[in-house]
Amino acid sequence: MKMVFAHDHYFIHHDEKVYSPGKLPYSAFARYLHHFDEIIVLSRYKSDSSFSPHWTLASGNGMVFKKIENHSSLKSVLLPSRKNVIAIKEALRGCDGVVIRLPSETGLITAKLARQMNIPYVVEVVACPWDAMVGYGSLKGLLYAPVLTWRVKQAIKKAWGAIYVTGSFLQKRYPNRHHVVSASNVELLPTSAYVLNQRLHKITASSSGPFKIGMIASLDSPHKGFNTLYQAIYRLKNRGFSIVLEITGAGSKFKNIKMIDELSLRDNIIFSGPRTPGKDIFSFLDTVDLYVQPSNQEGLPRAVIEAMSRACPVITSSAGGMPELCQSEYLHKPDDANGLAKNIEKLLNNRQEMLMMAHYSFNKARFYQPELLERIRFDFFSHYKDYLLSRRSA
Repeated sequence: MKMVFAHDHYFIHHDEKVYSPGKLPYSAFARYLHHFDEIIVLSRYKSDSSFSPHWTLASGNGMVFKKIENHSSLKSVLLPSRKNVIAIKEALRGCDGVVIRLPSETGLITAKLARQMNIPYVVEVVACPWDAMVGYGSLKGLLYAPVLTWRVKQAIKKAWGAIYVTGSFLQKRYPNRHHVVSASNVELLPTSAYVLNQRLHKITASSSGPFKIGMIASLDSPHKGFNTLYQAIYRLKNRGFSIVLEITGAGSKFKNIKMIDELSLRDNIIFSGPRTPGKDIFSFLDTVDLYVQPSNQEGLPRAVIEAMSRACPVITSSAGGMPELCQSEYLHKPDDANGLAKNIEKLLNNRQEMLMMAHYSFNKARFYQPELLERIRFDFFSHYKDYLLSRRSA
């Protein structure tokens, strides 16, 4: 059986292989390859002659990648290119199932064409389009927000079923009344009491160095709240606290070096670049004292769950599904630098509270262990495949 996967993720084509700069390696497609023999991926692309060790291989047995042109302009959104429509229709012909990750323009076009061709599709809902558009802070984003939100709602409503990364947040805003499950996209390493004990030792051990705050995020994203975090660090520094912030992730668009210089934070902020998903990320998390996620838009961020799996104390904004993860007393409103600074200050020199938060994080992450999420996804796609087979026999 064949399946189409549609999303706006940028895959990199290099030396006849396809790589992901983010979190869609070949292993991420295993959840589909358990049920389908071939996966046709419809996605945006980049061709690169140079190679980065931070890419992860996405191509492999059973994978076919189709190049879809970018839909970055309003015109291309309202009037999809004929070339893209033809490519998507060609992929849909002869396929049995369709998985659409939303929000994405490629996904929305594919959903519409699948309905026209009477192909039942499922959706993976990973973020809130309304929050994403408003979070850009532009007139264009504000105008397009209600349009995109309506389009996404319709695609989800008319899907055979839906997998949501959140427990309730996205389900309430973008409901599907048919076949629904909740399963985060996070991929954790196997964990044990050793991880928690190491964290507890780190908290209780005396340290003469600065308090280290960590964050994992693309610096090309306008939604991660970098400026809010810089302003919070500035407030804490002025109160006499010794703090260093390390941000790991690709990109540079929203580094805002100008603000960092204006706040005299050059010695307090480290940009360590991208890290390879998996052990490299978890090794970084083991070095931080506190993990923060001050985003103005999120679904259920994998980085926060990854940090919690390493027993990191965690502070987040109240955006998206993050209140499902973080303790309510350590939530701040998006763009509230003063609220973020106050929450961080609660933990400085308060080891007892840090110990409590380490236990909370470690126990919360247990709900996202690979074997639990894999079972949920396996059962969902088994049900979907059975339905597709019943249609075929009928």
